[in-house]
Amino acid sequence: MSRRSLLLCAVVCLGILGTGCASDSGEGSSGTSEQPATGADPSLPADAEQAPTASAPPSDPLAPTTSTAPQHDAEPVEKPAPSDQLAEPAEPVEKPAPSDQLAEPAEPVEPEAATAAGDSSGDAARPEAAQDQPRAGSSVFPPVVDGGDVARWTVEIIEAFPHDPDAFTQGLEIADGTMYESTGLRGRSSLRTVDAVTGEVTASVHLPDELFGEGLTIVGDTIIQLTWTSETALLYDRLTLDALGAHAYEGEGWGLCLSGDVLIMSDGSNRLARRDPETFTLVGTATVTAPGYDGRLDYLNELECVDDLVIANVWQTDRLLVIDPVSGRVVASIDAGPLVDDVSRRATSDIDVLNGVAFDPDSATLWMTGKLWPRLYRVRIVEVA
Repeated sequence: MSRRSLLLCAVVCLGILGTGCASDSGEGSSGTSEQPATGADPSLPADAEQAPTASAPPSDPLAPTTSTAPQHDAEPVEKPAPSDQLAEPAEPVEKPAPSDQLAEPAEPVEPEAATAAGDSSGDAARPEAAQDQPRAGSSVFPPVVDGGDVARWTVEIIEAFPHDPDAFTQGLEIADGTMYESTGLRGRSSLRTVDAVTGEVTASVHLPDELFGEGLTIVGDTIIQLTWTSETALLYDRLTLDALGAHAYEGEGWGLCLSGDVLIMSDGSNRLARRDPETFTLVGTATVTAPGYDGRLDYLNELECVDDLVIANVWQTDRLLVIDPVSGRVVASIDAGPLVDDVSRRATSDIDVLNGVAFDPDSATLWMTGKLWPRLYRVRIVEVA
C-alpha cells in the first residue's frame, strides 16, 4: 500500500471510530486505568475496597451484653477460711488492701419501701412494702421458745436509704436518735456519726493508719471502739467524739455491745466474752452451741445486744445468730439473704459481706448494712413461713 493510502486510512479510522482503534491494539489492554472509577476515592490505593457510603444497620437490640454487676459469690478476702480447729486463727488477711484511688460514691438512692417476700430477681415486680408498725410488746423478735429448737427467722425490708459505698462497716449503733458507725481498713478506719436518712457523714474521727477499726458500743456518754489486732479499745466522748483514752485487752477485737451492766465481745471464734464496762476486765466467757443446727457457729463478728440476747453477724455468710450470752445457746438464726439480693442488684462497684446491725428502740426494728454497701436498710425480723 502506498504511503498516501496509509495516511488516508488512518484519518478515516480516527474520524469514524475515535479511540476504538487504540482499544484493539496491544497497548493499554491490561484492564487497569490511570484514572479512578467514577465515585472512587483517588486517595485510596487502586486495590483498596471502598467503604459504602450508606449508614450501617443498627446492632441487634436483643444481643447479650456484658454484665458489670458484682459477683456476690466471689470468695471474700476479709478474713481467713476457718480451719477444723477452733483455736485462735493465725493473723489473717481480713480485708482487701485499699487502692490508692477511692471509688466514686454511688448515686444517692431515693428511700423506697420494699419487702423480702417474693422473687428477688431484677425482673420481678417489687412486692408491697412491709407495714411500719411496732411488734406487739415492742420486742424486735418473734416469740422465742425456751429450750426449743433453733428458730428460723428472716427479714422484711421496711425502708432503704443511701449509705457511703466507701465505708467498710464494722460496727453500727443508735443512741438518742443518732447513728454511730465504725469503719475498718488500715489507713481508712474511722468513727463517724451518720444521718441515716440521707447517708451524710455529719462528723468523723480518723484512726491512726496502723489501727484497724472494728465493732463499737455506747456506755453512757462514752463510745468504745475495738481494733482488730492492736489489742486496744479506744474511748471517745459521745457528743464531741473527743478522745478519752483506751483500754487494753488480749486477742482480737471483732464485735461489741452492752447487755444490761456487762459488755459482750466477740473475737472471731465461737466464744463470747463478758467484760466490765468501766474497766474492760474479762469477767467470763460462753461457748456458742446450737444442737441440731447445721450452720456455722464460729467467726462471730459485729454484735448488737437486744432484750437480754445478742445478735451476731456470722462472717462470710448471709446469716445472723441470736444467742443467750450467758449460756451461749443459739435461740434463732436470721436469714438476711433478702438484703444481700437487693444490694447486689443495685451496687455499681464491688461490695463485701453483710455486717453492721443496730437496734432502733423507737420502732422496735433493726438497721442493717454491709461493708462497702451503697444501701442502709431498716428491717423487721419475722418468722420464716
